[in-house]
Amino acid sequence: MSILPDSRYEKIHTGSIIEIKRLQTILEEKDIPSIVRDDNESAKLAGYALGSPDQSRLLVDKEYLVKAKHIVETALEDFSNNALSDEELSNLSQQEAPKATINRITRPTPEKKKPELSSGRILLYVFFLGLSIWRLLPLLQGEELPTFRIIISGGLLVFCSYMLITHFMNKSKA
Repeated sequence: MSILPDSRYEKIHTGSIIEIKRLQTILEEKDIPSIVRDDNESAKLAGYALGSPDQSRLLVDKEYLVKAKHIVETALEDFSNNALSDEELSNLSQQEAPKATINRITRPTPEKKKPELSSGRILLYVFFLGLSIWRLLPLLQGEELPTFRIIISGGLLVFCSYMLITHFMNKSKA
């Protein structure tokens, strides 16, 4: 039975994607070209879920059909013969896992250099610094100002001063 009309590929097995990928690897080792068709994964990529995750299909070129079917049947028999019993799985789950030593590979971290301020940004900080001082100047003359104006202008004054001082300090170190 062919999946696509006039296709040179024919379905030889349906199962989970893990099983299909394992069979595809075995076929590739025998130089038999194959294709995996996973409608469930295609549906997910398209934005809707359809089908079952255990319905992946392995397609083989018709030229290799007989040889591929034989290889797949043999592989499936080997899978089922080598399967662990429930008792063996239970014993394995209760055994303590061997402690592995993990050697971490670390790269030397490069020195982080603060990016320099552009001349336009320096001029902007100087402008806002002057503007903040001008907006707070009436305080020095004994006038009262709204609290909001004091907070905003004071914060801008502190921020611009900090940015300009750190920029010129870093520039003098270099």
